[in-house]
Amino acid sequence: MEMKKKAGFDECYRSYAPRMYGVAFKMVNNHEDALDIVQESFIKAYRSWERFRGESAISTWLFRITLNNAFDCLRRKKKKKTVEVEKDVEDSRRYFGEARIIREDVIKQVREEIEKLPPKQKAVFILKTYDGLNYQEIARITNSRIGTVKATYFQTIQKLKKNLYIKEVIKNEL
Repeated sequence: MEMKKKAGFDECYRSYAPRMYGVAFKMVNNHEDALDIVQESFIKAYRSWERFRGESAISTWLFRITLNNAFDCLRRKKKKKTVEVEKDVEDSRRYFGEARIIREDVIKQVREEIEKLPPKQKAVFILKTYDGLNYQEIARITNSRIGTVKATYFQTIQKLKKNLYIKEVIKNEL
């Protein structure tokens, strides 16, 4: 029995670990934390492998575990209030073209706004935008109604658009 469990779990890990890492990284924006989240998620999944009832897809179950671990990590980080060191933009401008710097600035602004989202909004946005999951899959993963997921995604998009527009207006006025 134990050998069969291990073989099935190994296949599951190989199939889903990269996707779980992608979600974890996008949630916490840190490579080491994302690796820890994935490792912890698969340890939890392994320990409860026999209890998985198959009522949902295994990917849904793994996404849920991974997101819960990411939420825990975000709560711990918020308590610590760690400060990340930013690159010096002026040094970058010396080495790279202006157009590339502008593109990188826009990407940075979008990432900053995504980081500011509440964990549930961030999770829905990441699962829909980056992982391409449909609303039904996201609803199962987040244990929410489809309508709630759609509304959350819409509100998140509106919030990002508004905040990025305000940043651009302020930047242009300076």
